[in-house]
Amino acid sequence: MYRVVEITEWVGLPPHPEEDINEAALRELRYRLEGLYDPDVGLIIAVLDAETISDGFIPPLPGDPRVYYQIRYKVLAFVPIMFEVVKGIVRDARQPGLFVSLGITDGFIHKSQIMDEPVEYLPDRRGFRGKETGRIVEVNDIVRARIVQISKPRRAGMLRIGLTMRQPYLGKEEWIAKERAKAR
Repeated sequence: MYRVVEITEWVGLPPHPEEDINEAALRELRYRLEGLYDPDVGLIIAVLDAETISDGFIPPLPGDPRVYYQIRYKVLAFVPIMFEVVKGIVRDARQPGLFVSLGITDGFIHKSQIMDEPVEYLPDRRGFRGKETGRIVEVNDIVRARIVQISKPRRAGMLRIGLTMRQPYLGKEEWIAKERAKAR
């Protein structure tokens, strides 16, 4: 799920009298925050705007020439929700399973969660084939999956999202179309 979050915090900016403070704050926040995971906000995709809401002050810290301003800004964040259905593109296939691009981050589908049947890895095609149905999923296929695991990093690290396609109306789009046609 994507959401916009408004945040207020003190931001230290280098003293440049000719530059607009709001633009300097926006540039600093984008550099510092975009791509980071915050447990309260989510995975920060973009800082949308920044507005100074206080006069600046210089703290009595030796060696810190920055001027600190209280800044109100908005961020666009991705927050994965357990059991949410997501759509993505298979980015890579390896022996353990599929890596699916969800836009800002990747999810992983273990080979046991690709289909409701045993699968075999096809290294030459960079994909998997169902041993009973012969269905194939490979790199660049568009898939629909459900989030079944979210491992949030404790420190600076990667957000890990575990996915499954072993439920009705999940998997490659052509599989879903066939399931819908059978249900009619």
